[in-house]
Amino acid sequence: MKKILIIILPIYMFAISLSHKEITKMVESIKVERAGLGLNVLNNTPNPFAIEKRVVKEKPKEKKIEIKKVKIIKQPEEIYELTAILNNRAFINGKWYKVGSKIGTYTIKAMGERSVILKNIRGEKRLKIKEREKKFKMFKGN
Repeated sequence: MKKILIIILPIYMFAISLSHKEITKMVESIKVERAGLGLNVLNNTPNPFAIEKRVVKEKPKEKKIEIKKVKIIKQPEEIYELTAILNNRAFINGKWYKVGSKIGTYTIKAMGERSVILKNIRGEKRLKIKEREKKFKMFKGN
């Protein structure tokens, strides 16, 4: 109901402000016959509701794609064997190294009692001294 009032009220207010003569004059101007288009013009006009299909033919650009086969050769990772640690030096693969020394692509970063930490761009590696098997057995006698 409120919506109807909001729409009708301005129209009503406008109509009240006009005099009877003004309203009659407006109605008379609507009654005047207007010149329209003749049949000749109407028949020659294109249909405004017709759907025109435009086909634009473009030459597709040729894209050359080169596929190159690249063989990734994974180098076998070098094996490091920690044999002993003595006086802050580690015996690795038959040579003695200290903290900061380079072994291949690795650098010795830290040294403990039984292990060494090697570090390179790819990450860290921990070497441990292998436990040796005892070559003799103890027997208790009678």
